[in-house]
Amino acid sequence: MSTDPGTAHALYRVRVRLPDEPGALAGLTAALAQLGCNILALSVHGQDARSVVDELLVSGPCSVGALSVAVCGAAPGGGVLVLPADPHDLVDPPTRALDLVAAGPSPAEGVAVLLGASSVRTPGPGEPGARDEHELELAAPDGTRIVAGRAAPFTVTEVARAEAFLRAVAARPRTDPHGWPGA
Repeated sequence: MSTDPGTAHALYRVRVRLPDEPGALAGLTAALAQLGCNILALSVHGQDARSVVDELLVSGPCSVGALSVAVCGAAPGGGVLVLPADPHDLVDPPTRALDLVAAGPSPAEGVAVLLGASSVRTPGPGEPGARDEHELELAAPDGTRIVAGRAAPFTVTEVARAEAFLRAVAARPRTDPHGWPGA
């Protein structure tokens, strides 16, 4: 499978806000099938009382532009984000989170990878935190504020996932039972 957009089977990450009603996802999958795209992974995040955010990893013989047009047509009025993806994106989020805890990156680096954030900052005292729905502010285990940002707003599920990741980082032992240094 290629990660080069527009090739025989490029891999894409599709994020779309859909109404939380019967048939909404079916309309999206029909539009993807018309392009010859295959859904390799799907995650549904609750957004509010009327909508959900669906994240899909899609393989297909199309460009980002053609895929964006098809998704927008199936989700009029919904927030749509289509980006080239990497085969590593096929790892499910719980596994990715556990790998990050075990790997021992800094809490800010781990949050960035886990949430697919394009930016992460640690504002000092008196500096502004999250400014809008495209930024998420969290507290690291040591009390440091972490602000992650990206083009797509964060869902309730992603906030819970990031908070659980930070709790796991805080509980991570400094050494393993054999006395070897930990993260």
